[in-house]
Amino acid sequence: MAIARHPGFLRLIALFKLFKALVLLASLAILFNLIRQDDQAGAIITWALTLHVDPANHYVRSVLAALLRLNPQQFAVLTVGTVLYAVLFFVEGIGLWFEQVWAEYLTIVATASFIPIELYEIITSISSPKTVTLALNIAIVGYLVIQVRHQDD
Repeated sequence: MAIARHPGFLRLIALFKLFKALVLLASLAILFNLIRQDDQAGAIITWALTLHVDPANHYVRSVLAALLRLNPQQFAVLTVGTVLYAVLFFVEGIGLWFEQVWAEYLTIVATASFIPIELYEIITSISSPKTVTLALNIAIVGYLVIQVRHQDD
């Protein structure tokens, strides 16, 4: 017995992937803007206040300090990696939106490959966003595996 396809679920996953691509590209644009500032610390505080993020937050300060310590080669690697991940999420999202089977396989492989990293992150320091992300990714992989297995029947 085959399970009926639910394009609505695929479209939700597609929107999630497209959202992730946009967030990555927006983050990169913000980082480029911050790096070009003469007063980087002042620019970071301005952005943090604009986004209603506490600039004294330990995590925010740690991430921003690490970003500001990047040498040009490290910054280039970060840029290329961010763009590649954004392209991957964009391709997954568009493919899933148009219900392409290849996109389902791509999403299974790409999303499942992040699960061990997400598990490690939760083990080292548990947080609600990490837990929700892991749960969403497991649900996405599970749903897509069921879909592709039933297509082959």
